[in-house]
Amino acid sequence: MPREPSYAAQLGSVLRRQDVVALRAFLLQSAERFGDMRQVNDVREKSEDELEELLHRMIVARPDLDDLHRASREWLFRHGIDAYGEDDGRRN
Repeated sequence: MPREPSYAAQLGSVLRRQDVVALRAFLLQSAERFGDMRQVNDVREKSEDELEELLHRMIVARPDLDDLHRASREWLFRHGIDAYGEDDGRRN
């Protein structure tokens, strides 16, 4: 029986899709399986915008997704977010 891919590998696959709905589903499934209700509720309560920001931040943080870094950095910049964690004040 083949082993299940690691959490990091699964997350990388989800991030590569650049799909906020898929990211929410993955994070919910992971929180339900390995976390607690606080973590589950945290994922459920995140808005689409918050999850999209998280998606791009996570992409930029992963060396294995370097082919997606530029587009994610540009998305973050357009939304007033420094890809390295600083908010330049343009966010809502």
